[in-house]
Amino acid sequence: MEKARYSYLIQALIFITLAVLMVTAVGYFHQRDIPENQAPQLEGQSLQGNLIDLKQMYPKGPVLIYFWATWCPYCRIVSPAVTDLSRDYQVVGVAMQSGTEEVVTEYMRNHELAFPSLNDPYGVLSAQWGVKVTPTLLIVDTDGRVAWVTTGATSKLGLQLRLKMTK
Repeated sequence: MEKARYSYLIQALIFITLAVLMVTAVGYFHQRDIPENQAPQLEGQSLQGNLIDLKQMYPKGPVLIYFWATWCPYCRIVSPAVTDLSRDYQVVGVAMQSGTEEVVTEYMRNHELAFPSLNDPYGVLSAQWGVKVTPTLLIVDTDGRVAWVTTGATSKLGLQLRLKMTK
């Protein structure tokens, strides 16, 4: 009986280790084209009507850049957290290939999303940043460098801690 329990624990540990390695490898694969140093330019008029210029923003503190889409199921989990974070931190959303400005604006209104967002209907901005999956979240530090990259679902607490650790 003890031998069977020991065998089960070893198998569970091996499975968990392999799962963690697979998730990590997939994350790095998704992030392979994202700039590691200086952040690319990001500017334009937000869906809310304000001008966004990343170069003007990052000297004031870290900037959370959130590549998301209306069709992304994980974004439905992450977007409310990004809205909450936008009350205390600089946030720029980029709506990837989600339709016209009117469609994205209505989606944001219907889902009570209140972070400034640029529309990227043809994927031009996301291609410049090397973003291939949604959600992708980047934190740009006060020197304009990409300090953190996360793809997939993540927690508000995890993002908040990364923002606090970024100069």
